[in-house]
Amino acid sequence: MLYIQLTLALLCAVVTHIILGWYTSWIFIPVFFGMLVAWFLVWHLVWWIIIIILTLLVDKKKEVTHISPFYRWAFVQSMQIALLYTNVKVHIEGKEKIPKDQRFLVVANHLSNYDPISILYALRKHTIVFISKPENFNIPFAGPIMHKAGFMPIDRDHVKNAIVTINKAADYIKRGETSVFIFPEGTRNRTEKPLLEFKNGAFKIATKAGCPLVIIAISGTEKVKKRIPLRSHVYLKVVDVIPAEKVKEMRTGDLSDYAYEQILNNITHGKEK
Repeated sequence: MLYIQLTLALLCAVVTHIILGWYTSWIFIPVFFGMLVAWFLVWHLVWWIIIIILTLLVDKKKEVTHISPFYRWAFVQSMQIALLYTNVKVHIEGKEKIPKDQRFLVVANHLSNYDPISILYALRKHTIVFISKPENFNIPFAGPIMHKAGFMPIDRDHVKNAIVTINKAADYIKRGETSVFIFPEGTRNRTEKPLLEFKNGAFKIATKAGCPLVIIAISGTEKVKKRIPLRSHVYLKVVDVIPAEKVKEMRTGDLSDYAYEQILNNITHGKEK
């Protein structure tokens, strides 16, 4: 969207320059930047008005059995705008390892609220929804769109409810509807430890779906809030992709241990190991 705004601002500035060119030529530069600011403000004002309207159309009590591509797109675009507002640059390494013709499960370490935002943005060309704690679905504007987009809450305090979510996620993948990502730590790591203990249940999604497992190490997201408005850099590293055939042969505990070790060896956020 930023490129569209730049193009529109440039076109408006050129037209204005042609009309007023007989007065002076230097006016082009301030006109261009004025048009750019105007388009930025108008574009984003209209965007957030549309988002508010979309949230009013969502019935959160109605169960979602199929993801809404439109609402997922709207959510991802909003996350991209959030990264722009907070001046975050996302870098991803090993993206070429991710399957292009298969749905998959993504697991990653969890440092801050910028983790899901960064992954959704970096993998925006893939159809992905994430599993999150129920409280996040109560966030104004974001919650209703997440619900409609097919994102899933997981109640880790009640095993039966958690199993329902795990089965639903596996079914999404098996049907080829979407890929899924989950944080096996279960919560954000607010400790000095580099990584919290993984919950094996997260990996049942891969074994039940019989899909590839994408393992990503996240670094730098915990520093973003402290640096705003300065530029922050977030680093995502696809450390390994376990093929579906191998996933089917492994136990969830083995998958969990392997993913834990791979992420532990590839995070660089400065916490002591």
